[in-house]
Amino acid sequence: MNGITRNALFFACILALSTGIGCSETSKANVSGKITLDGKPLPEGLIRFLPADGQSQNADATIKDGQYTATMPPGEKRVEITAPKVVGKRKMYNTPDSPTVDEIAELLPAKYNTSSDLKLTVKAGTQEKSYELSSK
Repeated sequence: MNGITRNALFFACILALSTGIGCSETSKANVSGKITLDGKPLPEGLIRFLPADGQSQNADATIKDGQYTATMPPGEKRVEITAPKVVGKRKMYNTPDSPTVDEIAELLPAKYNTSSDLKLTVKAGTQEKSYELSSK
């Protein structure tokens, strides 16, 4: 095999590999649903899907008027739901003319976020999952 043929074969192999021949595309899942608190749509918040095996990235989605949509790799997930609640105002700095900012606390009980045992098996494609939460 002469040098030109060997180089052409080498570059053909590189081109085939770089175009994804023989590679499978990672599947994705789209999960959407409704989130209610005491029977009413949760006004705003965040839903987080954490991989149970710790091998892929977290997937976060904002909650607006009780609705969310998230895209993630399929697999077993632990679910955390958080929602902010303004509980007062505080000074940004310890000076007399300091501007004030909202003081925020978590609206939802820890069983839905930091101590969540919510789980979801996410499958490739599209699926719906709604959560009915209680403030108690």
